[in-house]
Amino acid sequence: MFRSAFVPFALLHVAVTLAALPAEAVTRNTILSEAQAARHGLARPWIAQLQVDRSRARLRYLVLYEGVLYAQSDRAMVHAVDAETGQTLWARQIGRPDHPSLQPGVNDDLLALVNGSRLYVVNRYNGDLLLERELPGAPGAGPALSRRRAYVPMLSGMMVAYRVEPLTDPLRELGRIPEGLTEDKAEELQAERREDIRLNQEAGSTLSAQAYGRTAVQPLVTTQSDVEEYVTWPTERGFLYTGSIDPRDPKGLNLNYRLPTQGPIESRAAYLPPDPRITGATGTIFTASRDGYVYALVEKTGRTVWRYSCGEAVIEQPALIFPRLFITTQLGGMYSLDARTGEQQWWVPHVRQFVAASETRVYAFDMNDRLLVLDIESGARLDSMFTGPLPVRLSNDQTDRIYLASETGFVQCLHELELSEPIRHNQIVPERRAGVQEELQEEAPEPRDEDRPGVPEDDPFAAPPRPAPQDDDPFGAPQQQPAPQDDDPFGGGAEADPFGGDPFGN
Repeated sequence: MFRSAFVPFALLHVAVTLAALPAEAVTRNTILSEAQAARHGLARPWIAQLQVDRSRARLRYLVLYEGVLYAQSDRAMVHAVDAETGQTLWARQIGRPDHPSLQPGVNDDLLALVNGSRLYVVNRYNGDLLLERELPGAPGAGPALSRRRAYVPMLSGMMVAYRVEPLTDPLRELGRIPEGLTEDKAEELQAERREDIRLNQEAGSTLSAQAYGRTAVQPLVTTQSDVEEYVTWPTERGFLYTGSIDPRDPKGLNLNYRLPTQGPIESRAAYLPPDPRITGATGTIFTASRDGYVYALVEKTGRTVWRYSCGEAVIEQPALIFPRLFITTQLGGMYSLDARTGEQQWWVPHVRQFVAASETRVYAFDMNDRLLVLDIESGARLDSMFTGPLPVRLSNDQTDRIYLASETGFVQCLHELELSEPIRHNQIVPERRAGVQEELQEEAPEPRDEDRPGVPEDDPFAAPPRPAPQDDDPFGAPQQQPAPQDDDPFGGGAEADPFGGDPFGN
């Protein structure tokens, strides 16, 4: 009798023990020792455990902005962590823990996120809540922030823009800031301003634009100045839309143009800003589609600078480390393309995700969750290492730092041994950027095939039939067509209008 009573108890004890082991093993395996990292030429400057309830919550997103790493869980907890030291700057629950949270957007002063059907805007330096708004429908993705607005995509295809402009310091506006301040005093005044950010409460209408197809990808703000502000976003119908607002007289979010592709676009675009030294230069937008193509577009007009066929679906965001553009395909493989011309530099099989790059190396995960080290010039494999179960990986196109995290909130940073200071990518550096915009504004290079992306048959905006493609124009544009003007995104007549008409009523 004793033995029969003991057996169930023993089995229960074994089951509980086995259930507890994986969690402990995961914790041990996620810690990459400094000695292990050094054997692969890497330093591990910090590790951190965030406040995540392991029984219910899971870490979902990592977002890097200006030296701060923002980590968000599916229970509405947001942590701000110093990206170089691992020190937690603040931690807040933003929204309700029983409502889903989407990836946050960040700008110089603010952090915005969507929780449930509400938009929250907080001071990014301390987490103080500044704005809470009810959305007009079901959100499709997290917001994007410009200096003046938060752009929130709806599942219905509508893009909604809310004014979230911080108040300008009146002393700075009137030029009353004392001159000749010491560096410490100037930093003290700046810190005081950051702790007390307030939003402009002047009533402003909510702006919106309707796109064709569901929107489930975070938008991207590109140009933002005193005279223009551009935002671009994709839809599952295979269109990339670009809209703009005139900050001087914002009467609406105007749709400037759209790029049609033959497959859904499931990743955010990448953006190369214009060179400020070149008068009239415009930025370049890079996007990829499930149709297997990568596209480079002139930001202001939507003209295709070049396109490249990967031969299989692309669902990851293009990673721009100028002058290279890294593309990973759904079935596993990474391309390195020249961002100026679209020419292939190299291809490596079995790569799943880009995570970071230095001046000589590229870091990426393969299909077996091993961290690969590739030569940036040739793509040759230099090394590989197993990092443990770290499914939350930041695709970092801003610096050379590698940020990896577990779902339970364990985060660690890696970088090359000799790089004590981060390398910042895509900066305007004269010796590396000379002549870039002139090259990008030239005509597209000779295409690789004659296939033109089509427009869905059920598209209500479908343009009139075009003439058959010419040998020297695979995009189907009529010969001798004048180049699009900056003030006419459709390039003139109705035949060049991808919306099949003039949406502005002119």
